[in-house]
Amino acid sequence: MTKRTAIKGGWVVGWGKKGHEMLEGGCVVTEGDRIVFVGFPDDPECPKADNTIDARGKIVLPGLINIHCVANIDMQVLGIDGQASGGGYNRPASTIDPSTPHIFTDEEFRTSADFSVATILKSGAASFGSVVTGATKKWEDEAPEMHALAEACEKLGARAWLAHTYQETSDYTEPDGTHRIVWDRKKADQGLQHAIEFIKYLKGRADGRINGFLFPKRTERCSDDLLKETLRQSKGLGGVHVRTHFAHSLQEQRNFKAKPENSNRTMVEWLRDIGFLGPQICLTHSIFIAGHSATGEEAGEDLEILAHSKTNVCHCPVVYARSGVFMESFSRYVAAGINMSLGTDTFPTDLLEEMRVGSLVCKVVDRKRESGLVKEFFDAVTVNPAKALRREDIGRLAVGCKADVSIFNLPVMDAGPVDDPMRNLVHHANRLNCDTVMVDGKVVVKDGHVAGLDEEELAHKTQKLWGKYKSALVGWDYKKRRAEEVFPPTLPVRRGQGR
Repeated sequence: MTKRTAIKGGWVVGWGKKGHEMLEGGCVVTEGDRIVFVGFPDDPECPKADNTIDARGKIVLPGLINIHCVANIDMQVLGIDGQASGGGYNRPASTIDPSTPHIFTDEEFRTSADFSVATILKSGAASFGSVVTGATKKWEDEAPEMHALAEACEKLGARAWLAHTYQETSDYTEPDGTHRIVWDRKKADQGLQHAIEFIKYLKGRADGRINGFLFPKRTERCSDDLLKETLRQSKGLGGVHVRTHFAHSLQEQRNFKAKPENSNRTMVEWLRDIGFLGPQICLTHSIFIAGHSATGEEAGEDLEILAHSKTNVCHCPVVYARSGVFMESFSRYVAAGINMSLGTDTFPTDLLEEMRVGSLVCKVVDRKRESGLVKEFFDAVTVNPAKALRREDIGRLAVGCKADVSIFNLPVMDAGPVDDPMRNLVHHANRLNCDTVMVDGKVVVKDGHVAGLDEEELAHKTQKLWGKYKSALVGWDYKKRRAEEVFPPTLPVRRGQGR
């Protein structure tokens, strides 16, 4: 007989007729992989439970959804404060040769995957959508790290959407420092075929917790035909989710406008013209669209086009804030009717930090206290990404939904006296306050630790792996500089004789 678990005594964020609502002293009861009750423990309809999780002093949330997060050891942290001085990321031509070995061995990919999935779960995310760096993936190959990620998700209990990336270009640097971009549709088609095969491989694994999606990595690195073919394949696979990086850099926008055929249209209008918009598509970043002050383009109807087509947008505030870049603005996109989600896209995979930074940046950009509301950002890690993934059974605590639950501590000495639990959570807490994560009714994080995982051993293996990763990137520097020159430390480093 399937056992019931009751989570009670805390602030429960249930789902009501008008959206999320706070149930102070509420109760959630799960049975198997489903939620069977949301309300209060003294309700006569509240079913008796076999197990109880005491949530007093805690906030009980629907399992958070990180729709766009780096699912490998993240190289982007090397660029914080602008310290990555040109060359560290410039791959030599040999790295796009399929016969060249990957930076990591298969076993090292497994370590990276275990670390990534564990840290995602520990941050309070029950579900995530992956993105991996091109540094560990060849152009069109099958990227063994994706299979390692599938294994890690199955083993550690995460709900995930995984994908092989593909596009028509690859970059490399000549020995003299000249940057090259090569186009090859045949390799892109091979990458797309691998992506389709991977989706089929994942189907039915881990009781349906692991799914695939199509990921043409960057729209400006894909021809119109490849994007159209992606959409055609999505429909043929039953309408699988499609995600791509779009309008993510000012240079991308400038390159687009430099083409004569684009002089009188915006990037959003281009996607509309080729039919690459719709509810199954999520455009990650979408920052430098018409109307952003850096583009010099009038706002036009870009937001209205995205909203009318029901195209989803994912914003990753922290990684852009680190570069001094911001969306103009998150609240403006929401007000236009666009389904907005959040992702981390860097380390740490902390959705609370993304909500907080996103909210603060939005207030600064709009110069309004009333912008960047907590509710807007909370929807962006719950019901909105669920909608983008075309799932109504996650992202909310409601009867019949999947038993995905995230519980955070709100200790007064850390988060301050609790007035509004949601504001305390977003503006005062962080991922270290994550206490419990439940996926499909199974506890995968307990007391802040991933169930069944030796975190100390994994941390040791990951630190060793980071040294190898960084050394490989330094080895690509065409100027042949030392690590300290390519990636200068914040402070001068002195080492003892024993190091």
